[in-house]
Amino acid sequence: MSAAGHEWGTEPEFVGPRHDLRERLLLALFLSASPGPSVLNAGAGQGSFSLRLARLGFEVTSIDDSPAAVDVLGDRLPGPSELADVTAMPFADESFDAAVLGEVLEHVPDDAGALSEVARVLRPCGVLAVSVPANPASFGPSDRWAGHLRRYSRPMLVEACERSGFRVRRCVAWGFPVSALYHRHLYERRLDRHGAAPPRPWERPALTVLSLLLQVDRLFVGVERGALGYLLLAARD
Repeated sequence: MSAAGHEWGTEPEFVGPRHDLRERLLLALFLSASPGPSVLNAGAGQGSFSLRLARLGFEVTSIDDSPAAVDVLGDRLPGPSELADVTAMPFADESFDAAVLGEVLEHVPDDAGALSEVARVLRPCGVLAVSVPANPASFGPSDRWAGHLRRYSRPMLVEACERSGFRVRRCVAWGFPVSALYHRHLYERRLDRHGAAPPRPWERPALTVLSLLLQVDRLFVGVERGALGYLLLAARD
C-alpha cells in the first residue's frame, strides 16, 4: 500500500510467518465483535487479510492507493478492489458494517483524517480493527525503509480513534518475546544486507522453525514490555 501518494518499498514479510501471526491475531480480535457481512479493507496491500475474510464468507471491498497493489488485488480477490486514498474514499456515508486498517495508519500523514473517513463510511456501531507498530522510541532504519511516519504508544492510538468517532473496546500489545527478538536481531540485519529480496532456498527451513517459535507469542498477547505492535478493536459511535 501507499498512503496519500507516498510510495515505499515492498514489505518483505507480506507472506512471512510474522505477518501471518499478526493477521491471525487481528482476525481473531475482529471476529470477537461479530461484525456484519460488509467489510472494507483499507490499505489492503497484496490482499492476504481480504482473502482470509472472503474465505469466511464476508463481502470484502479492498482499496489501496498503489496502482501496482490494486492490480494484484484484482487478480487475487473475488470481491471489488479499487484505487483509493484512505483519507478520501469514493464511498457513500454508512456503506459498510466493518473496516480493517492493518499496518496502515503508520504510513498516513493525516492518520486522524483517515480514521475520520473510515468512521464516515461505517454504519452506526460498525466494527473497526486496527494493527500498528508499537513504541515510538524504537523508531529506526527499518521503519524509515518501510515508509513509516511514526510508531504508536497505546495512548496515541486510543486517543486518535476516540477523537475520530470511535469507542475503543480493546487495545492489546502483541509480538513479545519471539517476534521482538527476531525483529531486532535478524530481520533488521537481513534488511540492511539484502533489502526486500525473497528468502533464499537455504533460509526457508529457518522460516519454518520461526513460524513454530512465533506461536509462543500467543501466550504473551497483552504484554507491553518489548511488544512489537498493537491490535485495536473499536466501534463507531
